[in-house]
Amino acid sequence: MSYDVLASCYDSFVGVNYDDLSTLIMSVLQSFDINGGVLALACGTGELSMRLNNAGYKVTGLDLSDKMLERAREKCNATFVKGDMTDFSLDKRFSAVVCTLDCINHLSSIEDVRKAFHCVYNSLEVGGIFVFDVNSPYKHKEILSDNSFVYEDKENLLVWRNDYDEKLSRIGITLDLFKSDGDSYKRESESFFEYDYSLEEICSALEQCGFNVIDVSSEYEMEEVTPDTERYFIIAGR
Repeated sequence: MSYDVLASCYDSFVGVNYDDLSTLIMSVLQSFDINGGVLALACGTGELSMRLNNAGYKVTGLDLSDKMLERAREKCNATFVKGDMTDFSLDKRFSAVVCTLDCINHLSSIEDVRKAFHCVYNSLEVGGIFVFDVNSPYKHKEILSDNSFVYEDKENLLVWRNDYDEKLSRIGITLDLFKSDGDSYKRESESFFEYDYSLEEICSALEQCGFNVIDVSSEYEMEEVTPDTERYFIIAGR
């Protein structure tokens, strides 16, 4: 899954307040005295990378999608490289690795999650931190399950459909993008899955890769995790 179809209008439809998200991430980095390089894992179109770069962090962004990376390179002079989050090795280590917007959920097995965490661990300096989020099973089952969403801007219409498979513990997502072409629309489609991972599975995978789980909170509010938490926000250290 690469989001190539959605790359051109991702920023319009994703519905994320990147200013608030970047403020939160930078507050975490500051609280751990992070002033070295930052790796933005699965960086997408570079919105978060741009804000971190503008704040003075030396940012490297990694993503699997060529089209997403093209958009990212248009926004700032950070370093952007193509790579698979489960199998990458860069020529330097970082003070922090950041991975947001449920990218971990796109990994199809807990083994792939461990592979990603292992790559992150090897990319961090001793004393470095890994800051990331994961959609909870509750969100998949109770919020997204079997629901459809329609988004529209001046030139595009996006239909986002979700189908939850409880047996396989995953949600199938189908994107139909209708792009204006004068008097008609051109349809492009893409499908992928997000997989359920419990907080216990995520923390166990981190520890198996050598991480120390420093903090787990709910959403981006740094509040206590509850049964109806939709997103886990996790800080782990090497």
